[in-house]
Amino acid sequence: MPLPRTRKKSTGRAAVEKLSLQDFTPYKLAVVANRLSQSIGSLFEQRFGIQIPEWRILMALHSYGPLAPNEVVEITSMDKGRVSRAQRRLVELELVTASGDPRDGRRLVLFLTRKGTSMCEAIIPEARQTESWFLSVLSERERQTLDKALSRLLARSQELRL
Repeated sequence: MPLPRTRKKSTGRAAVEKLSLQDFTPYKLAVVANRLSQSIGSLFEQRFGIQIPEWRILMALHSYGPLAPNEVVEITSMDKGRVSRAQRRLVELELVTASGDPRDGRRLVLFLTRKGTSMCEAIIPEARQTESWFLSVLSERERQTLDKALSRLLARSQELRL
């Protein structure tokens, strides 16, 4: 049964607007993202023995090349503590190495190992398959529209960080 739509409630002073979560775009985006992330996370944990933060770091390094931890934080939008814990585990699993930046010895840089690169190459087809299944409820035109809209919203979300 759908939740009731937004309506005003009289409090004696001024009318207070109620918020229907089913009509609130940030809520819907968060629920969809969390459900999809949990589904993919379960796959990665069962098949590859890694969790979502570790997957995000691996994919960031695979996409962008060597990165400093603060760059991983920026790209993945994860907090520093989560990146630090996931980074340590990836080093323990020998999927990532961490070493000093040759240009700036004070800066740490994360690199994919051969094992990490191989894992990324194994993960990508499965991630694409999950993405295809998820998007299969949309027509090609709707997918293109969704992609454009999400890209614009992603860009807009950068303004929230200022």
